[in-house]
Amino acid sequence: MDKAIKFRKPDAWILALAGKYFLVLLVFVLYSLILARGAEAKAEKKYTAWQERWVNEYLDQREAEQRGMPADPYELLLDSEAQMLAKVLYGVKDNSTDDLRTYCWCVLNRVDSPNYPGTLEEVIEQPSQWMRYSPDNQVLEDLYQIARAELDAWHKDSRRPVSSEFVFMNWTPSRIVLRDRWETDGFTNYWRYGK
Repeated sequence: MDKAIKFRKPDAWILALAGKYFLVLLVFVLYSLILARGAEAKAEKKYTAWQERWVNEYLDQREAEQRGMPADPYELLLDSEAQMLAKVLYGVKDNSTDDLRTYCWCVLNRVDSPNYPGTLEEVIEQPSQWMRYSPDNQVLEDLYQIARAELDAWHKDSRRPVSSEFVFMNWTPSRIVLRDRWETDGFTNYWRYGK
C-alpha cells in the first residue's frame, strides 16, 4: 500500500495575515535602520563640531598662555557657552532662578535630542524658539552664573536634574515648566526645577 502524504492547502486568509505581519516587520526593521543611521550621523556631526571647537579653544589657550594668562580649554568652552545661554535667559530674566534653570534644561535637552540640531549654538539660533532672544542681548552676571552652573552639570552629566526627553515648554511670567510631549494630554509629564 502506497500512501501519499497529502498537505492541506492553506486558506487564503492565513496567507494574507502572514503577508501583513511580514510587511509590518519589514517596515519596523527599515524604520529602525533609518533611525540608527540618523543617530550615527548626528553623533558624528556633534563630534566634529566638538573637535573643531576644541581646536579653536586650544588656539585661544595658546594665545592666553603667550600673554601670561593660563587658560583651561574646558573653562574657555564653558565661558563661551555660558555667554550664549545667558543671552537666551535674558528674554525671561524676570522669572525666578528655578524658572531660569528650567529654561536652561529645555535648551540643553534639545541639544541631546535627535529631533533638534546637535550643537548648543545651532539649537539657540533656531528661529522663533526662545522668548525675546537676540544674539545682541546683554550677558548679565547673574544669568551667566546660572547658565554656567547648568552647563557644567550637563557636560559632566553629574547631576542632570531631568530626563533629556523634556524638550517642550510652557512659559508664563510667573512660571516656566517643561513637558515631554508636544500634546498636553493625560499622558504628558511635566517638570520644573526644584519641584
